[in-house]
Amino acid sequence: MKRFKKILCYVGGPADPSPGLESAAELAEGNKAHLTMIDVLPESTEGPWLTVPGKPKLEEMVVTSRIHDLEEMAAPLRERGLQVATVVTKGNPFVEIIRRVVAEEHDLVIKTAQGLESRLGGLLGTTALHLMRKCPAPVWVVKPPGSERFGRVLAAVDPRPDSPGEDPLSIKVLELAASLAEASGSKLHVMHAWWLHSEAMLRGRRINLPPAEVDGLLREVRGAAERSLDTLVGRVDLSRVPHQIHIVKGQPYEIISGFASQSDVAVIGTMSRGGVDGLLIGNTAERILRRVNCSVLAVKPEGFRTPLRFEESVEGVTV
Repeated sequence: MKRFKKILCYVGGPADPSPGLESAAELAEGNKAHLTMIDVLPESTEGPWLTVPGKPKLEEMVVTSRIHDLEEMAAPLRERGLQVATVVTKGNPFVEIIRRVVAEEHDLVIKTAQGLESRLGGLLGTTALHLMRKCPAPVWVVKPPGSERFGRVLAAVDPRPDSPGEDPLSIKVLELAASLAEASGSKLHVMHAWWLHSEAMLRGRRINLPPAEVDGLLREVRGAAERSLDTLVGRVDLSRVPHQIHIVKGQPYEIISGFASQSDVAVIGTMSRGGVDGLLIGNTAERILRRVNCSVLAVKPEGFRTPLRFEESVEGVTV
């Protein structure tokens, strides 16, 4: 089972423990991992104290108060035997989170989904989407109210037809999904969507291929998809995880979004095969992320490099 060693949990907003923190604590406990709680406050030029006399002292008071909030949340976790650090820094949340991931080599980031509060109108807010595009570590966005146990874990995979057994991103997605399912005693659903490109045009009046030829092409494409998926699944040990394989005809973003609506957490790869140095997120992944209504664990391939560049070490107040 995949083991996480250094988990970073973004705790923004009220002082009460969030679903993301609860999930992070459970995962840290099961993995014997170190947990860091981080909050990112706005820079002074963005804060309400900009025109207030004695601004520096006021900023210091706000930071101190927030440290106290995080320490109160950390106390019961430490009583359970967890190693917990708290960090309060200032700046743009997704930038400071990625800065911390790069500097401290965290292997998982967890945050709570904004839900209906997202100005994008979906479950995921701008910070979550930026992290999913640019953070080198896997990013798990937990849907409120959160759950320590899942009934259904979805692994959305897209194995390479030419070398499915050597597709590192799909293998990583499947391994992480299997780990979550095993740890929570859940059923794993492995899903791959396939389709025949331009099928409607091939059947249209201008090209008008005989129906038997188009049907033959469909059988070939489905057969190739089945073989690719079988090869991929054979690379990951699923013997300890109840699982079901789904291979469905249709546009991936529609099929995956539909399956995700019936799942508790969806594990998906976000990197475009044409992307370079992490500058691009796949169009399919982008459309899926804007439609899902379950918790999401977004994964990038090993060796992914964030497009952000940091010249300074991490800053902030760490306890």
